[in-house]
Amino acid sequence: MARRKPSVEVASLMASVAGASADVEEDEVTTRLLESGASLMSEYGLHRWSMDDVADRAGVGRTSVYRKFASRDQLVHAVLARELYQVFRAVTETAAQYDNLEDKFVEGALVALDAVDGSLVTALLDSDPTTFLPFLTTEAAPLIALGRDLMVSQAHALGAEIDPQLAAELAELAARLAVSFLLTRQTVFPIDDKDAARRSLRRVLVPMLAPFTTPA
Repeated sequence: MARRKPSVEVASLMASVAGASADVEEDEVTTRLLESGASLMSEYGLHRWSMDDVADRAGVGRTSVYRKFASRDQLVHAVLARELYQVFRAVTETAAQYDNLEDKFVEGALVALDAVDGSLVTALLDSDPTTFLPFLTTEAAPLIALGRDLMVSQAHALGAEIDPQLAAELAELAARLAVSFLLTRQTVFPIDDKDAARRSLRRVLVPMLAPFTTPA
């Protein structure tokens, strides 16, 4: 297996997420390659696997891998971008199902918490902390901005009617909360009990949202 660890760069990751958000439909081979790459990264981190391993796990030829992804670096960025985009989209689609702001925020937060469990980013924080901790600490600003902007754009695409500044503030708050829970799971919130977590989040978040929901 290859020993060189792929490099992961903020700019490349942001560009990959932007590409994933373009709603370009994945073909079957691309989906299999991304899922195979994700499973290998979850098991082995960023090293101890090669593009040949991706091909074998996906059940395709080596040439097919390089036709889709020119390097391991490109595949790694694409896998991470896919997971991040899927989480952002799931949060906004769930929030869109509710009418009032409190429910939108609480239910969206629950989706984000669910996504942390078993996520690839969580696994990579354990296996490759020196690479991934900066993305959530000293270099977190681009990721937070991306999450905020993507959730706002998704909300608009789904027909949500909300003040642009308010939408940006709430989306950024959600992105910052997500980063916090990725960094540490130790919390007083009962996150392993969804109903209890919902009640707890409502106790904390509803008063915070009151200024936005109460007519001036």
